[in-house]
Amino acid sequence: MARPVRRITRKDIRRPDQFITLTGKLLELFAQHRTKFLALLTLIVALLFAAWGWDLYRNRQNRLAAHEFSLALDLYHNSKYREALEALARLDIYRSSNYSAVGLLYQAHSYIALKDNSNAEAKLQELLRREKKDPLLRQLALLTLGYTQERSGRFKEAVQSFSQAETLQGSFKEEALLAKARSSTLMQNYNEALKAYRQFVLNYPNSERTKEAMLLAQEMEAKVGTAAAGR
Repeated sequence: MARPVRRITRKDIRRPDQFITLTGKLLELFAQHRTKFLALLTLIVALLFAAWGWDLYRNRQNRLAAHEFSLALDLYHNSKYREALEALARLDIYRSSNYSAVGLLYQAHSYIALKDNSNAEAKLQELLRREKKDPLLRQLALLTLGYTQERSGRFKEAVQSFSQAETLQGSFKEEALLAKARSSTLMQNYNEALKAYRQFVLNYPNSERTKEAMLLAQEMEAKVGTAAAGR
């Protein structure tokens, strides 16, 4: 059965519309707190302009840094390492850019090419202090640091650097684990080297270097056995 349509009375017609009532209340509230509302509006506008200005600034920084980085990279690949270092140093001006941290890594590699391990390590340590978010960049820095330590005969420090690199999510976990095994071998810690090679075979059974790791593991087993027999 259809429900009867409710009649609209004169009282209903005279009743204020809810939207009009709400608008009136808001206007009244604004009038009472006009100064506070204007201050809040000014703050919001200022924040929007600041965000827009920062975005423009960062984009400009990235464009300028990209140009400097391109010049430095060209010098680096042409083995002009000292000139590359000068160009890469200019990236410090653009610290908010994406190229500044990468520039430190290339500075380290340039110093390594010049056989200046001390300055190379200083740049890598600076990169690790500055870059906390990008796991791949940190992994590359730790790998490079491990290589410089290994070349200096500081095998224990190298093992620590390679171990840290291996724990990070990046494309060079395999390389880090093999480097850890190699440095352990160089410091004649054959047990640790054997563990690392076995771990590699277990973790990366389809790697191109798995057979190499298996052969090196067998070599470490023989060394461990010889050391045990000589005690």
